[in-house]
Amino acid sequence: MKLLMACWRAAVAVQSPLMAVQLLAGLVDDGFTWAGLGQEAATAVLVWGTVSLVWAALVWWWLRRRSRTAGLTFSAAVLDDRQRHLLRAADVSDGWPERMRERLNSAERAFLIAEKGRPEEVRFRWRAGRSASSAHGSLAFDPATGTVLVDLRADEGHLGVAGLRRGTAFVAVCQVAGELGLTGAGG
Repeated sequence: MKLLMACWRAAVAVQSPLMAVQLLAGLVDDGFTWAGLGQEAATAVLVWGTVSLVWAALVWWWLRRRSRTAGLTFSAAVLDDRQRHLLRAADVSDGWPERMRERLNSAERAFLIAEKGRPEEVRFRWRAGRSASSAHGSLAFDPATGTVLVDLRADEGHLGVAGLRRGTAFVAVCQVAGELGLTGAGG
């Protein structure tokens, strides 16, 4: 319920300029009166409140589906700009970190892949949506346990999930998990 309300607040914030334009257009068309202002305001709040609630419910459902597919925890934190998840590799055998690197290198959405710093860490950028904006972060492999720490941050100005300007990093983590064959480790 917290996530649905967070999605609704984000949808209202995005759609409020449209509501204001509709309110002003209605006042200009009908002529400005205090009674007209009250009626237009009530209508605009009712219509746009309902539209944004339906929009938020669709976003909530879409994010829930994504989290189930990736085996990730579903909470209000999915809208955070930074996502850190411990995932487990499906096929843990000799050389599995190298296979993960190869899959990352061949992924269409991955770019600017760099293996700087620690040898068990890979930094990269991930295009989560259709636009040119991306999320950036790293994969840190733990060969002993067969887990991968995925740490992604959303870039500035990304429209996010369904235009809410939030949730990009979570969607990117779900996409990385699907591309690399990772699932939630429960930790």
